[in-house]
Amino acid sequence: TMSPPPTPDKLTFLNAEETSIKVEFQPQEGVKSYELAWKQYPQEWHHAETMTLLVSSNNMEKITAEAIDLLPATTYCLRITPYGPNGDTDAGEPSPDLIVDTEAVSCTPQSKSCCVLQ
Repeated sequence: TMSPPPTPDKLTFLNAEETSIKVEFQPQEGVKSYELAWKQYPQEWHHAETMTLLVSSNNMEKITAEAIDLLPATTYCLRITPYGPNGDTDAGEPSPDLIVDTEAVSCTPQSKSCCVLQ
């Protein structure tokens, strides 16, 4: 019997916008795919949205992924679950949760320059 895939480290946070959160992680040996899952903080994981990320066997570069269609100014939890060669029957433990707030929608465009009227 194969041992289950190793538990991934917590996702690395890259950036958050109003409706998306971008993360990256280092794939591990023996993992064929990861499932990225995200949910609003108070929800249970079975309500989560998911996306499958395939790992190419000869490429151990970091994988970047983006959760999209999110609500602004909302707290989300993200995690990945590793899957071995046998797919769903071969799941490892999920990574620790990454907790991120999306940006609030700003009503006025933030202008970087400031004009002072004399």
